[in-house]
Amino acid sequence: MPGVFPREHVVLHDGGMRGVRPRSLGGRLGAVLPGCHDVDGVAEAVFAAVGAHVPFAFACLATMDPSSGLIARAFKSRPLAVGDEEFAAAEYGGPDVNQFADIAGRRAPVGVLSVDTDGRPERCRRFRDFLQPHFGFSDELRLVCRARGVSWGALALYRGAGDVPFTAREARELSDVHELLALSLQRVLFAASPPTTGSATGAAVIIVDDRDRVSDMTAAADEQIVDLGGWDGESLPSNVLAVVARARTSGQPATTRVLGRSGRWSSLRAIALDGGPTPTRSVVVTIEEAPRSAVGRMTLAARGLTAREQDVAVMVLKGASTKVIASALHLSPHTVQDHLKAVFRKLGVSSRREMIARLVLDDSRPTRA
Repeated sequence: MPGVFPREHVVLHDGGMRGVRPRSLGGRLGAVLPGCHDVDGVAEAVFAAVGAHVPFAFACLATMDPSSGLIARAFKSRPLAVGDEEFAAAEYGGPDVNQFADIAGRRAPVGVLSVDTDGRPERCRRFRDFLQPHFGFSDELRLVCRARGVSWGALALYRGAGDVPFTAREARELSDVHELLALSLQRVLFAASPPTTGSATGAAVIIVDDRDRVSDMTAAADEQIVDLGGWDGESLPSNVLAVVARARTSGQPATTRVLGRSGRWSSLRAIALDGGPTPTRSVVVTIEEAPRSAVGRMTLAARGLTAREQDVAVMVLKGASTKVIASALHLSPHTVQDHLKAVFRKLGVSSRREMIARLVLDDSRPTRA
């Protein structure tokens, strides 16, 4: 599509061979992603590779907390003039077209706004109130990066005014690589590295007003915010905005976990004030070191363990016998043993002792992202 997409926004050719695609998108990503050692590197590689196959005007790759489904960190192909407050409100507010939670449940976890609205993207609140008036975007393609039934990230592509809409073929091309992207995000988030535990500043508390601005915060909060991604002008990081929006619109406490720049996992818990869901009330956010058990479960999920296999593994880490595990989980001892065999196979160990050593001394050590 020469002449449609600005050269500085997207890669359209390789090595001067305009229009030549030497490999599939999966092959291109498979060649570059193993060399990426953090999420920034993965994002840069994804934007370049995807842009050669599915041109875009703007893109955003995000990691997700697999348990809450909330955005953890967002990486953009270029800076935008406004913060993420309205995005968070739209994504975690009322039902809308092609929200990530909806796409994650599809057999092929992909959605094209122009296709899914029959050519009427204004039927999407997110597009009508945010994407089109603020940025002039004309279409959106969203992909959830899912592996073994767990969502680890998401990719969103946008086209601008005058650009042709995304096609079903382009959606299928991206859908074919969703698991590859998910596994790459898992790898860089949970690769072994020297353990980083504790916080230099301790727990922090932030009060976020009805405009998503900080109205008050404790002394430790600024350092925590920087670790979670940093200020974007006056805007809080996308992970804080996401948990605030979820708490505000649901009327219930919301919790998520985020791997910070320091290599520490933080737990974010948001509680809206005054009770009852409403889009215009303040929210209290507590940021503290994530419990080791919560990080451990994410590590197990990243290793491909099912929810039941995680239950068994956690009880083994607590020293429970097969009989105790069977009673607690309402399983037969034979079924517990079957789960343990699967756990051993996925972790590459042959005994409980090796499994404990692997999980405690190796796999629970996060890397920097």
